[in-house]
Amino acid sequence: MADLGEGEMIAGRVAGTDVLLCQVEGRFYAMEDLCSHARQKLSTGRLRGHEIQCPLHGGRFDVRTGACTASPASLPIKTFPVTLEGGKVCVTILERGSGAPTGLF
Repeated sequence: MADLGEGEMIAGRVAGTDVLLCQVEGRFYAMEDLCSHARQKLSTGRLRGHEIQCPLHGGRFDVRTGACTASPASLPIKTFPVTLEGGKVCVTILERGSGAPTGLF
């Protein structure tokens, strides 16, 4: 979904993983759609600049790296490679010992 607007996000499922895709400053970022602190869906939170805020306790994460930027969360979240192919946004989920399933948004 290359038409995802600036500062917008959308949730989806790729290779059995809940993924949150967002666009910030013209770039697409993909991460696991789950807070590392409270296991809450980040897709119901707020995206402000390069940070996604968990709706439950307010923990924040950098969408570029998955790094935790505000407590109470302290562990990072997984991020995934994003490429554009023929107007589609492709998210690659790397799994141990197998290929790299790719999902289209």
